[in-house]
Amino acid sequence: MKEAVIPKPVVVPCDDPVLKNPYWKCLLKFLLASGLGITIFFVPIKGRLLFEVIYKDFFLNMVLGNMVQPLITLCPVIMLSGYIYSNHICRGDNAVKRFFEEDTKFHFVLYLLGSIFAIMYYFQFGWEFAYSEKTGGVMIGETLNFTISIVPVAGAVLPLLAGYGLLEAIGAFLEPFMRPVFKVPGKSALDTIASIVGAAVVGIMFTASLYKEKHYTVKEAFFISSSFSLNSVGYCAFLIGYVGLLDDFGLIFLLYCIVTYAVAAIVCRIPPISKYPDIYSDGSVQTTEMRKENLHLNPAQIKKGFNDALVKADNAPGLLPEMARGFMDGCLITLRVIPMVITIGILGLAVSEFTPIIKLLSIPFTPFISMLGIPDASIATQAILVGGIDLFLPSILVSGSQYAATRFFVLMVSLVQVLYITETMLPIIFFGIPAKLKDILSLWVVRTLVAIPVVAVLTHILYL
Repeated sequence: MKEAVIPKPVVVPCDDPVLKNPYWKCLLKFLLASGLGITIFFVPIKGRLLFEVIYKDFFLNMVLGNMVQPLITLCPVIMLSGYIYSNHICRGDNAVKRFFEEDTKFHFVLYLLGSIFAIMYYFQFGWEFAYSEKTGGVMIGETLNFTISIVPVAGAVLPLLAGYGLLEAIGAFLEPFMRPVFKVPGKSALDTIASIVGAAVVGIMFTASLYKEKHYTVKEAFFISSSFSLNSVGYCAFLIGYVGLLDDFGLIFLLYCIVTYAVAAIVCRIPPISKYPDIYSDGSVQTTEMRKENLHLNPAQIKKGFNDALVKADNAPGLLPEMARGFMDGCLITLRVIPMVITIGILGLAVSEFTPIIKLLSIPFTPFISMLGIPDASIATQAILVGGIDLFLPSILVSGSQYAATRFFVLMVSLVQVLYITETMLPIIFFGIPAKLKDILSLWVVRTLVAIPVVAVLTHILYL
């Protein structure tokens, strides 16, 4: 009889790192950059996060000030002019031509319509569906006010989290949990935290940058950006208060996080996410052995993560040049995103506000919501359907409902959906994550179908 073969434990190499600069200098660089990033994103000062103070009080209100609306209006005009110049006027090779070299005629249409809609809203004339406060007012007057400030500021400070070793240190510690549960590296926990304390678009931007740097595969980047880009604490508090449930904020936010992560653990194992390849941005393939590494937390693994962090800091550029580069990249991303959000966002909101399409689409699904025992089932169904357009719309539709159960149900489902055309779907695509729009929409349907019965049970426990 053969003896049973006992598998040997995986030993993680933890040799001292090979550094170009003195050890103390690399350690100081790692601690300084990571400490600054943690302070900006995660440490509240007098009840507010420093990141919020920087992008809202300083950059949005003080630096941009009264120029916000004119700048938002100019963004699509600039992109339209740049596209025409690079494709029909410029004959040589320059920075402008390279910036627009991957744009198609579809982008031209988005830039053209975005320019028309933005000008109509700014001067309040033309097609009512473009300049109405329920369409252009929501997109240009509210949502994009924060996009134009959050993205450049996030571009400047996210390198502190990603470029100086913090990811490597955290990833080694959380890998044994994140990989089995969500099928992603441990470092991805930082993406979702960045979303919760900053904004969903910050988490997506962070994930996209890490994908381009080969931290994530295509499948991992798609999953993380579409499932871990949660709404910020501040915005959740605003929505919960808007529907009249602010007294239950702590409980609702906790349940929101629990349900969202539970849904994430399901959707990472089924289509459309499961059909995406585990390939990095350079075309290299993630092997099964790579996914099985570091699944057991031990001192050697922690030490290896720390050594990798020092090597990362050793090879990283200086703080100020890297932050300046990130800020400029954020400005260029903002230029691209704003025209597309204006066009698709206003068209989507116009469909909701000025046509009966959403009401007609909700008719077949209303009996299902009614069977779950949710009051005002017709309104609840319509609110859930418009959630794919913009997060704020469902709360607007149910804010007047006399039933707290209906308001809670719709709010919770809309939060757990995570994917909204105006705030997350378009950034996923335009920040460079190779996910197809049809798959993002398909994932929105899957998330919604999984969330509805779970949230219905919670609704009965808490409000019925």
